[in-house]
Amino acid sequence: MRAKNLLVLLVAGIFVFAVSCKKKAEEPAAETGKIKAQMETVEKAESEESEAEEQGEKEEGAEVQEAKVDLSALPEAVLSAFKTAYPDAVIKGASQETEKGVAYYEVESVEGTLLRDLLYAADGKVVEIEESMATTDMPASVQETLAREYPEAKVLKSERLTKGDIVQYEMQLQVGEKTVELTIDPTGKIVEKPGE
Repeated sequence: MRAKNLLVLLVAGIFVFAVSCKKKAEEPAAETGKIKAQMETVEKAESEESEAEEQGEKEEGAEVQEAKVDLSALPEAVLSAFKTAYPDAVIKGASQETEKGVAYYEVESVEGTLLRDLLYAADGKVVEIEESMATTDMPASVQETLAREYPEAKVLKSERLTKGDIVQYEMQLQVGEKTVELTIDPTGKIVEKPGE
């Protein structure tokens, strides 16, 4: 009888352990699913933004040309500068832009859940940095302006844009049926409104 009780306890323990392991295995999958959904939302927003930029450049007659490049085609100075500054980041893609006859190299990367795009000169000097960030991590002045000017808007994408010493916060908003872009400086002043 005692052996039977021990056997029942052993089987019950194995069952509980198996159920626990299954739940633990499902947790990362659920978290991965959330991250994938966030990445898809960001990629969709980036695609829409890219299309809007391309359309705007066509309308303005801008001289910016962009072409995707293989990582091996990046100048060594650019690749070295990126790897030194962001050793834990993974490169998602790269492209070469030519503006007014000058070549620049954009490196799209991800580090954990942080998306970061960097624009480099051929000598490896950083020209511009775009980093994804939660709206709640933006300065209070930026959050206040956003809440005051667009109280009903849903933030689809938010980034910190750094060009030299100038920092601005760019957001892509869903306002009713429209998607609009807004740029605010650290003091809360709107730099670029939709439609400008």
